[in-house]
Amino acid sequence: MSKKMKKSVGKSDEERQVHLQQRAQAEEELKKKKEETLGLFLKDKLQKEQRNTAVNLLKLHDGWRAILRQTRDAELRHDIIVLQQTFERTLDDLDSIVQVLRPSPVLTPPPTLVLPR
Repeated sequence: MSKKMKKSVGKSDEERQVHLQQRAQAEEELKKKKEETLGLFLKDKLQKEQRNTAVNLLKLHDGWRAILRQTRDAELRHDIIVLQQTFERTLDDLDSIVQVLRPSPVLTPPPTLVLPR
């Protein structure tokens, strides 16, 4: 006979029943502990994943802002060059108009001061 059979033979039905109940209860507690441990593990993993997501999102936004700044910088520099050229052209046009409207010093006599008596 095996050991289990020898142990079973010496026990009454009530003892076997109590033993089976204790065993079932121990298995149930073990199952609950496993589920609880798994739940805690998954919660911890979810929190870590959420933190990593937030950090990665910040990195992504920072990188995107840097790219936008570089693009905007190039556009503004180009706009400044165009505006500077336009200003210089307008200034040259106005200078030429002033030159046309100003009397030539060779053709006009120098102004004389008239002092009141």
